[in-house]
Amino acid sequence: MPPRFDSGRDDRGYCPLFLQALLERDARGARDVIERAVEAGVPVPDVYTEIFEPVLGEVGHLWAIDEINVAQEHFATSVTQDLIATLGPRIRVPPTQGRLAIVTSAPDELHQLGVQMVANLLEAEAWEVCSLGAATPAADLIELVEMECPDLVALSASTAGRLPGVAEVLPMLAAVRPRPFIVVGGRLFTAEAGDLARELGADLVISDARKLVTALRERFGVREPEVS
Repeated sequence: MPPRFDSGRDDRGYCPLFLQALLERDARGARDVIERAVEAGVPVPDVYTEIFEPVLGEVGHLWAIDEINVAQEHFATSVTQDLIATLGPRIRVPPTQGRLAIVTSAPDELHQLGVQMVANLLEAEAWEVCSLGAATPAADLIELVEMECPDLVALSASTAGRLPGVAEVLPMLAAVRPRPFIVVGGRLFTAEAGDLARELGADLVISDARKLVTALRERFGVREPEVS
């Protein structure tokens, strides 16, 4: 079965090339694909949203239908995580807007690439970001939010099995004073799960990282930084 990519998202063919390298366990080849994309003028945020997101979604689909195993999925995740760590500093700008975001996976959520990408994209918008990674316990997250008083808390979850943790932490976040703006995203949040998240206290349910950045500009009135 061919990969399920939207050709409108990746008109230069980087997605299938990147996926092929990951499935062949060719880390150098995967890095070369991304370097070629950047050298050809693809902005780093677009690499995140137009290459990494759809390719990792396809990797997850292949794992779900037993076309690849956990080790192969972990390899793809590890290579992508290294690439994000390399690309992130290229778009980071010093915090100048006086805004603080805490970005984290939901309790028991072990996937953290979405967290890392959102953190990088916010840093490119001159946010100060506290990125917590995977599986932050609800009580510990709330303690940190109470100490730091962030403007934004962004929470990521990928599967239905993480819904109990989301259901636990959202009302706790909504009860914090001063109350942060609460965003949730990830593959968990279908229309039904999104409605539940809003009922539990989420202000915004959105899984497209670039749309999130646009929504936050509108919400906070943050000027788009000039990044070379």
